[in-house]
Formats: sequence, structure tokens, C-alpha cells
Amino acid sequence: TPEPTEAGYYRPVDMELYKSVASEVKAILHDCADPVREVSIDEAYLDITDRTAWDQLDGATTAAGPGTHRTVAEGFARHIKERISREAGVPASVGVAPDMSTAKIASDHDKPDGLVVVPPGRVREFLDPLPVDAIHGVGPVTASELSETGITTAGDLAAADPASLEARFGDRGPELGSRARGEDDRAVTPTGLPKSLSRESAFGSSTTDTATKRDKVRALAADVADRARSRGALYRTIGIKAVTPPFDVNTRARSLSGPVDDPDVVEHVALELLEEFAEAEIRKLGVRVSNLDFAGSDQSTLEGFDAADLSATGGDGGRLTDWVGRQPTDDTNTSDDSPTDGQASLGEFEPSE
Repeated sequence: TPEPTEAGYYRPVDMELYKSVASEVKAILHDCADPVREVSIDEAYLDITDRTAWDQLDGATTAAGPGTHRTVAEGFARHIKERISREAGVPASVGVAPDMSTAKIASDHDKPDGLVVVPPGRVREFLDPLPVDAIHGVGPVTASELSETGITTAGDLAAADPASLEARFGDRGPELGSRARGEDDRAVTPTGLPKSLSRESAFGSSTTDTATKRDKVRALAADVADRARSRGALYRTIGIKAVTPPFDVNTRARSLSGPVDDPDVVEHVALELLEEFAEAEIRKLGVRVSNLDFAGSDQSTLEGFDAADLSATGGDGGRLTDWVGRQPTDDTNTSDDSPTDGQASLGEFEPSE
């Protein structure tokens, strides 16, 4: 009897679904912290300095290792992980540390669903035994060159002479040495002004009730308009998202002739767009304003509303411009603050501040 052969099964990436889930996760992050720096479609840094601390809470914790105690920082990280799991339905790897570089390494340390906490005073204890390529910025080529000089661990790199590192790698050399010692004074800075603002909310169960759907849209529209005004943003486009069973995302939007700051317009347009889904069974609804203008917010009239141009997409999973949707899981409110610098982002229709 021939020996069974191993087989691999490969499935193509569903990028739209990936973007959709990523959008929901990033939204949760924006709701939990400010500032947030999005560095890729599925990775971000959060500065939680003002919301938490390394103060001890209670009892021993396994996340930071034996002999340590649970802190406010760890509790906050657990809260974020639980929200992502509950609201987006996916695991998340979280690293907590006093600096960006160490936090990045910690988040990579126990994927895909880990929580690694590196308290102040234990950074070197955590970093030193790691292979040198664990240090953010050390790729395969640099790791190979470091190995030629006898540097194979983060501890070796931390102890290396900065002048020697600079001679071999230029200005980057001493910087890598600093990161290996947990010395990283970079601040978490946002990636740019948002290009859209939105809120979305899921029903406890799918509904066809027109009044219920309209009430939801009214509340979301008021919330979005308030957020835009608080940020000094005018908007030229108003849209809705309607998620129908099983998880089909439909978006509709209307472009105005000029930028406005008017909550009544947001509600009016959103409710008109909702009429297309009057008979539909709906799991989740969202309202969004986009094409933002931060140059000035003195205009708050209906001038831009008179010549509205309806732009809509049809069919299941329809999208307009860069909107994305995701599988709704529970009755959660979400919003989005997408950066304007062209960076791939989790936040196209997201949870909020």
C-alpha cells in the first residue's frame, strides 16, 4: 500500500472581506484611544498613556510573567482584545510596553491571539534573549551582516559599540542598538486628517420594521453630524450602509453641490437613501459623511443640498468609492476616521470616539 502523500489546500484571499473586518477592528481602536497611528491594513499603534497606567491593580498576572501584578495597562489591553473578539469576531495580538518598538515586538511575540505585557524595568529582560531579527528594522540582510560580527541576539545588539554599528550601517546602526535596549522616544502620531466620518450600529436581530430602521438612521445621522461639527469639518457627500442577511453590504451616497455643515441635511439625505431598503430585512445600518473640507466651517446652510446628485451602487456587497463593510455581530456603534495619506487603513466605516 503506497504511503499517503501530504497535500496542501490553498484558497484565494478574500480581500474585500479582509478590508471589511480590518475596518471594524481599526474603528474599535479609534474608539479606545487617541491618538492612533495606522501603519498597515491590519496593524496600528495606540498611545494609552492618558487612559491607563502601570499602577498595580490586583493579584498576579500571567501576561507579564511570574512575580508581577496586574496593572491598569494590562486590563485596558484585555478590554481592547475582548471588544475586537466580540464585535469583529476575530482574534488580535496585542503588545503593551513603555515604547513603540518594544510594543511592536511584544505584539509579534505570541500571535495570533496573544497578549504580551512588558512593564517598565523589564524591557531588557524581555528583549535580550530574542533573536536579533526580532528588533523592528532588522531584516534578513541586516541580520546576516550582524551575525558576521557575532551579533545574533537583541542583547548582543544592545551591548554593541554604537560607533562600530554606525561605521557598518550608517545612522541606522546606533538607532537599532537603541531599540534593542528599549530606548525609543518616538511619539504615536496620527496618520493624517480623516477623509470621512461615520457611525454604524447593528440590530439585536434582523428587522424589516420601517420605523425602527428610520429611528436608527436618525440617531446615527445626528451623531455623525455632531462629530463633523466638533472637528470643524464640512462635507460634500452623505451616504448610508445597509447590511442585509446573511452579511451582504449595500452602500448608497449622494453628493451635494457644495460643502455643508448641517445636521438636518444629513438626516434628510440619509432617510431618503434608506427608502430603497424600506422592505428589506436589515442587520446593520450606517451613516457616513465624506469628501471632507477642513479649510473652514462657517457654511452651515442648505446651499449645497439643492443640486444633490444621487450616486449609488447596486447588488449584494455593493460599494461606493472606498467604503467597506463587515460581518455584523452584535448591537455595537461604530465610526471611522480614515487617514488621507493614501495608507491602507482599517477605518472606512468604523467604531468611534
